[in-house]
Amino acid sequence: MSLAIPAWSTTITFSSLPDEGAALTSYTENGITATAGSGTLGWFTSPGSAHVDDSGTGFTADITFTTGGIFDAVGFTLTSLGYSMLSAPGPVTDNILVTGYVGGSLVAGANYTLSSVAGAVQNILLGTAFTGIDALTISLLYPRNVTFCDAPCGHFDLNDVTLAAVPLPASALMLGVAALGLGLVARRRKI
Repeated sequence: MSLAIPAWSTTITFSSLPDEGAALTSYTENGITATAGSGTLGWFTSPGSAHVDDSGTGFTADITFTTGGIFDAVGFTLTSLGYSMLSAPGPVTDNILVTGYVGGSLVAGANYTLSSVAGAVQNILLGTAFTGIDALTISLLYPRNVTFCDAPCGHFDLNDVTLAAVPLPASALMLGVAALGLGLVARRRKI
């Protein structure tokens, strides 16, 4: 029998994230900690979202999400702010890298293409490769063909990163309840 305890899921919405002037490198909300890999965390155009930039500004190009335990990464929402300082039409490229880690070892990865349309909302759902991880990193990479632009090329606002705890097997819960029961019986015998 393979019953599982229902898992919690929670979302970091960046609702209290300060603007770019705060020089913040870590932010925690709803049990999820977001840490900037380089640069700072903050909002740029939209309060309640984290701004990610590929270079040329003080904003971070990558954010790592942790909960202090194992989780499944469900998905996230990004709003493209387009490409800036282009000398030619923007390149279409898989310039968003999403990676999952366990104990510091890379176990999952996927690439997505940032829309070149400013204001386009992209809802990214992550697959089964991002289950049972302890860190999730979302990065914005330079376009592959960097001859088309000067940095920064692309940037987006990140929001609604949803993570779910890995459910405990029912047997683990039963073992915990049994241990608690034995402890109560032993305590009662002492009285």
